[in-house]
Amino acid sequence: MSRMKSRSNRGQGEGVSTGGSRGSCDDISRLKQVYLYANEFIYEHDLEGNFLGISPGFIGFLGYSRDELLRMNVKDLLIEEDRRHFHHYIERVLEHKKDEGLIQILTKAGRKRIVEHKTLLLTGPGGEMSVGGIAKDVTDVLETEQALIESEMRFRMILDSIEDGYFEVDLAGNFTFFNDQVAKQIGYEPDELMGMNYQQYMDRENARIVYEAFHNVFLTGNPMSAVDWELRRKDGSKMYVETSVSLLRDREGKPIGFCGIIRDITERKRAEQELAYLAYHDALTGLHNRKAFNEKLEEVIRDARRYEVERSVLFIDLDRFKQVNDVFGHEIGDKLLMQVASRLRETLRETDYISRLGGDEFTIILGGITRSDPERVAQRVLKALSRPYRFHDIIIDFVTPSIGISTFPDDGHDADTIIKHADEAMYRAKQVRNSYCTYKECTKASVVEEVVEESEGRPAKPDTEERRPSLRVVVSDG
Repeated sequence: MSRMKSRSNRGQGEGVSTGGSRGSCDDISRLKQVYLYANEFIYEHDLEGNFLGISPGFIGFLGYSRDELLRMNVKDLLIEEDRRHFHHYIERVLEHKKDEGLIQILTKAGRKRIVEHKTLLLTGPGGEMSVGGIAKDVTDVLETEQALIESEMRFRMILDSIEDGYFEVDLAGNFTFFNDQVAKQIGYEPDELMGMNYQQYMDRENARIVYEAFHNVFLTGNPMSAVDWELRRKDGSKMYVETSVSLLRDREGKPIGFCGIIRDITERKRAEQELAYLAYHDALTGLHNRKAFNEKLEEVIRDARRYEVERSVLFIDLDRFKQVNDVFGHEIGDKLLMQVASRLRETLRETDYISRLGGDEFTIILGGITRSDPERVAQRVLKALSRPYRFHDIIIDFVTPSIGISTFPDDGHDADTIIKHADEAMYRAKQVRNSYCTYKECTKASVVEEVVEESEGRPAKPDTEERRPSLRVVVSDG
């Protein structure tokens, strides 16, 4: 009877006799009351489709009374297209002695319903044949299933169309579901990624961040948003993601895993890192800038005071640098500054903190766990920066450094004092050029100058007057 779905070919079966033995089975007699009160559509019709019997308890989803149905033909309930195939249904029943499947029927109100039917070929005592069966309205069930399928399809379409990744993992952090974007982001094939644990595509520190996020969501039940992780793609490259995490529960409310959205923020993170880099680095040389130097010096002085160790600062100014810009132009001047930065990196240790304060002024904070010899470092710097600078056919051999040295705690107990005294020592060295001077030597030199001034009849400077003007020699060419 059904074009939509037929399962009559699942196996051959014998017809059921409707003779005297039909009422002799004790089991059937015991189920008689069930049959009388069953609300199922239990029916019998002849081979032409005329109803011969309807279960007494059937109230019906068809809208017809039992008496009305007994005056009707099966074909009266079928849609026009299925009526034309009624004889195929009878042929299947005669051949296989049974039939089952889904079919669309019309109610008294003209509404279409889908029923699941199961029928058997019945044989009476005189050999007359009829068809008996039971039919069940499955419209609502099928519509619910269809709605779920369509909902899942829409959900999948949405997930596959968004640029962000969607993921689901179990409580151990193994992938159980994800959209295509997740696989594309991390660079794995979907079958490779399925079941993979989060620890396999990130380093230990980021795995700790993920674990803490999952653990917090599990304990509180509250979702987390904007959690930044660094992932490692299959090709080894790194990517930054911003992730939301929520708790997944089963129908009983029991936690079964986590889900969330992954957004690729690699470009944004790189832009942030570049801005942060520029905030603390000199754009020309790549060295630390004045802001970075001041903050680092404060930190170094605090640590030195805490651990009672010495820390030295070298203040460098280039002699005659102004002549480079005046004679060769600022482009050559910039290249020279870049070479100075390169030579400083080659000469100093990784623990030494090199900065360009601006113009031709550089500073070095000597680091390391062992006590450094600032004068020996200054000698190496002098040697490195005094060598000629070559730019194709241009050779500049007149630029040299002047270096001032100030040491904590002997020359000052705070960052401002240390840098001020290093600056003063640098100006004393600049009077000679291509040399270095410690702040202690500057202080001794100032005392000698005062003695000379008094011996020549000039009044000595009072103790309250700044000493720096007597130390500083203004050089017009650099």
